[in-house]
Amino acid sequence: MALEKATVFVIRKVNFKDSDYVVTLFGRESGKFAGIAKGARKLESKFGGVFDLLNLVRVVFYQGSGLEFISEAELIENWEGIRSSGEAIDAGLRCARIINKLLEEGQREMRAYDLLKETLLSLDESQVRARVVELGFYLKLFRNLGYRPKLRECASCGRSVEDEGSVRFSPEAGGVVCSGCSTKKEFPVSGGLRKVLIKLSATPQAGVQRLKVTENQLQEGFSLLDRFGEFHFGQKLIPRAGSGTELM
Repeated sequence: MALEKATVFVIRKVNFKDSDYVVTLFGRESGKFAGIAKGARKLESKFGGVFDLLNLVRVVFYQGSGLEFISEAELIENWEGIRSSGEAIDAGLRCARIINKLLEEGQREMRAYDLLKETLLSLDESQVRARVVELGFYLKLFRNLGYRPKLRECASCGRSVEDEGSVRFSPEAGGVVCSGCSTKKEFPVSGGLRKVLIKLSATPQAGVQRLKVTENQLQEGFSLLDRFGEFHFGQKLIPRAGSGTELM
């Protein structure tokens, strides 16, 4: 029975039997996997609060019948800054939730791991404008998984839309469409929102809080990515603000 080690984020946990947790973990090298933490819910458990959601932990585990069995766990980071803000913790939980929904068991996505870590580091350092950080996370995650919305050129004909003020957005086409290709069935996108999304995509997560994003642009951006993600992944992905605790 070979022991394995991994550094992972806790992205989901559910109660199991009388005193155990089944935890879903996501590591850079190990990918996403689920394991049983025996006795983790007992007051005297050796695991303590190690498996709180979003924690970065180092685990030792071995293969069980269907699930891994976690024999040791050491806390690396519990993001005290994030946990001091309801908005920041909800944003972090929603980011973990979408990772869990999009990745298959055993799937490795190193760029998604790095993006989640960068996002949590940013939220931990400053809890201001957490929703802007969250919007940047979704945009970059879709890109990293191979679904980057086209925002500079028409998704149908490839012509630049830089000279057009308002354009329209088609999830089916994969991005903005120019006035010549539009069928009017797409939904409108202001020039300001398009430029904000381009900046969010290009700016590292550590810097997105400094970008100028209005509340209207923020809400329109979430709506756009929600519709884009639902079309390409076949499921609702982006929950409303305040629903991060669905992971609990």
